[in-house]
Amino acid sequence: MMSLIKNKRADKIISVYWFAVLIIVAAGIFGMVYVFYGSPYDVREIEANVLGNQIADCVSYGGRITPNLILNGQGNPMTGASFLSMCHLNFQTTEWEEEQYYIQVEIYKLEDMNTPFLEISAGNNKWLSSCSLQADKSLEKLAKCVRKSFYSVDDSNNQYIIKILSVVRKTEKNVKL
Repeated sequence: MMSLIKNKRADKIISVYWFAVLIIVAAGIFGMVYVFYGSPYDVREIEANVLGNQIADCVSYGGRITPNLILNGQGNPMTGASFLSMCHLNFQTTEWEEEQYYIQVEIYKLEDMNTPFLEISAGNNKWLSSCSLQADKSLEKLAKCVRKSFYSVDDSNNQYIIKILSVVRKTEKNVKL
């Protein structure tokens, strides 16, 4: 009878420690989950890079400018909507009231780098002002801008420099406000 009472006492002491261990483990798991999911991932710069790459592939593939833009040394001015259609891009979403993207493509002849030979822009140009302020790290809530430039030739072997600016805003979902 005496051994039965000692075991119950030991079980009570062990159960207190067992609950303490469970509480510590649960608090640790909660803390790790909170730190991991506490702030959203900011993928705007990656998204702007992907957008810039998509536009670069659309404008010039394999080092040759697409004939839809320049044919026989003559530029084909196009609207932003027709350019987006040509590149299979859609900036309209039901998730946002206003467009969250802006792109600008400038094509310069190698002989004249001061004035663009052909210029195309599409999207919401309100985000363009964020690009000049992007160097300041305290202004992370602004749109992310990515600039790319590369060399290409047309079907007549005329040489061009293509500059692409892609801007992505989407701060509400990517930045902790």
